Amino acid sequence: MSVESLYQTQIKGLPIVERLRLARLIMDELADSTSDWVADWSDAWSQQDLYDFSRASAKYAGHMIAESDDNV
Repeated sequence: MSVESLYQTQIKGLPIVERLRLARLIMDELADSTSDWVADWSDAWSQQDLYDFSRASAKYAGHMIAESDDNV
């Protein structure tokens, strides 16, 4: 069962107070488990990513300058 399905069938129909109580239970449990969290550095940029980004930024900036010169 997906989380969305669980929410639609089991949670959504509960009174607001009970849904808030459930949310608090979940958030308290998550807060207590922060020592188990591990930093995921897989989204760190490689040297190639930085190079590609720099080139694309410079190309875009050059395009914007050329475009503004055309409008003068």
